[in-house]
Amino acid sequence: MYLESLSLTNFRNYASLDLPFGPGTFILWGDNAQGKSNLLEAVYLLATTKSVRASNERELIGWGAMDDPLPAARVTGELSRGGERTRLDVGLVAEKSEVGDEISFSLRKQTRVNGVPRRASDVMGTLNAVLFDPQDVDLVTGPPSSRRRYLDVTISQMNRDYLKALQRYTRILTQRNHLLRAIREGTSQSSQLRVWDAPLIEEAVHIHLTRRRMLEEMAGASTVIYGELTGSEESFALRYLPNPRELRGISEDASEIGEVIRERLSANVDREIGQGVTVVGPHRDDVQFEVGGRDASLYGSRGQQRTVVAALKLAEVKLLESNTGEDPVLLLDDILSELDETRRRRVLQTVLRSEQTILTTTDLDRIDERLRTRARLIRVEGGSLVF
Repeated sequence: MYLESLSLTNFRNYASLDLPFGPGTFILWGDNAQGKSNLLEAVYLLATTKSVRASNERELIGWGAMDDPLPAARVTGELSRGGERTRLDVGLVAEKSEVGDEISFSLRKQTRVNGVPRRASDVMGTLNAVLFDPQDVDLVTGPPSSRRRYLDVTISQMNRDYLKALQRYTRILTQRNHLLRAIREGTSQSSQLRVWDAPLIEEAVHIHLTRRRMLEEMAGASTVIYGELTGSEESFALRYLPNPRELRGISEDASEIGEVIRERLSANVDREIGQGVTVVGPHRDDVQFEVGGRDASLYGSRGQQRTVVAALKLAEVKLLESNTGEDPVLLLDDILSELDETRRRRVLQTVLRSEQTILTTTDLDRIDERLRTRARLIRVEGGSLVF
């Protein structure tokens, strides 16, 4: 699997760009703040339909387009997979509304496959990509929401049914939370919760089982890789912390899991009405990384935390390979300079056998000579490319 080309229109600092790709390694190099990471973000947007960096996806539309009557950005990629070509498009349109002197924007996203409009859930998994980013250490040190998002994106690239279950769960959860607040305000009855509990539990069971099985695979792979990176000097464990906690250690029987969730919802109903939110379910799951038997987020050194992330990402590559039968596109955002020799060598091994890798750097001298001599070098200067 590899990208044959990438086209951008009004995306970040690129007004217009057509970039030919192909199998092999591509090194984007240049000073900071020139647009190297924006290119990786565009590729990852095609793979996941979401930005990995923007807090609001309106930020993806270049400033030069914001004065247009209908500001818009577009990312297009030609993908070769299994001998077949596929065209992916993600369009972003900011619709203006004015009230007095106030101007606000609402974002509309359009996704297409071979020119045909598709839902995001039908696009996910068409292009598989793994992104290595210096901020990935937040997976260890950041809030549970960052780890859940990482799980959801990783699993959704391999399993569209999971993504659809997640979307249904989110819609049901939103409606149930509205009802909880209405009950608190006295405009609805608690008996109405039964209407939402059954479908919520059904989707929650699906999400729990899929996360559990994927994390078991990832735990096995990442433990082996962590040992390779450290010379087996430290133990490593990846632990799934489901919500409710009573799910830890029980069997994979769907009916038993559903009954546990049902019991915890019932036991927490007064608390949920008081808070106006659902406190039981996979939207409160977490993952814990342990080094030497201790929580790496609290007791791990910065080096240990980075090693955890490297092991996790390399395990992700293995999972995508084993579950899809193809290499994912590797996206390395200036991370080789952040790794010590052992981790850099292990990542390099993965890069050298990958069908396509796109990496960025500010200093070509930091790139291994074996990689540099076989790669295509592209200099990035202020949103322009020099070949």
